Amino acid sequence: ITIDSSGFNKPIAKWLKETGSSSRRVHYVAPMVWAWRPGRAKKFAALFHHLMVLFPFEPPYFTKHGLRTTFVGHPAAQVPPGDGVSFRARHAIPSDAPLLAILPGSRRGEIGRLLPVFEEAMPAIAAAAPNLHLVFPTVPLVEDLVREAAGRTGLPATVMADPSEKPHAFAAADAALAASGTVTLELALAKVPMAVAYKVNPITAAIGKRLLNINSASLPNLLAREPFVPELLQDQCTPNVIAKIVAALLTDPQTRQRQIDGFAEIASALKTPDGSPSALAAAMLLEEAAVRRASPISSDQTIQPD
Repeated sequence: ITIDSSGFNKPIAKWLKETGSSSRRVHYVAPMVWAWRPGRAKKFAALFHHLMVLFPFEPPYFTKHGLRTTFVGHPAAQVPPGDGVSFRARHAIPSDAPLLAILPGSRRGEIGRLLPVFEEAMPAIAAAAPNLHLVFPTVPLVEDLVREAAGRTGLPATVMADPSEKPHAFAAADAALAASGTVTLELALAKVPMAVAYKVNPITAAIGKRLLNINSASLPNLLAREPFVPELLQDQCTPNVIAKIVAALLTDPQTRQRQIDGFAEIASALKTPDGSPSALAAAMLLEEAAVRRASPISSDQTIQPD
């Protein structure tokens, strides 16, 4: 059983195959072939007997190459909702204060590119949403940079690097401004209206445009039938544009409700009728073990998709 990190795990699977091992090789969490380098799916199919994936649109990329692929659901869809009322009380945030969650990424490079732009947008957002309070759910690696930026805004701000507090911060937040990444899915499942922002240097952007096979930079838009989360990328990632979009999320009920309705659709798509992702994954592994016990096979034999 290998989990995520295909760059690390593919050589292990290849070695097992080449040594003639009859073990069943199962991988959990697919490489993002839907985003870039789709040819990896065929190579992946040659190394594993079964793949368990987190997103409902992923199986066809692999089953067409003969790899049995099972959508088991996304663990984030099983996270219980947080307690926004107690979060505000713990951090002395007034119950009637508009609360904006700011998530500029978890790497220092991201922070350096995005936080200065986010900071510049704050005065205009605060003017549109009086008594605005900010919350920065972050990680220890960049907590110092985030605290410095929070102080420079001149607004009441709560900075917390305790991961157990994040669901409660999301439950308390009225809107979010976030870097593109997995956190956008967490926000969607917590039903927090958001704007997604990201920028890289122009050379990286030009290369990425050639390599990427997707039109959206956020998971909520990739999972939705129609994109509905604002994505402010590269030239659109400016203080003025950010301020306009985020102010609307804090003050316009129709804009907020449009996103909340879309989030409900996403939450439904990420769940399976057969229980939690972990339970379904465990059932798949037991099934593979039963196949192995009943009929030992060579390492290059695969189960054809149902």
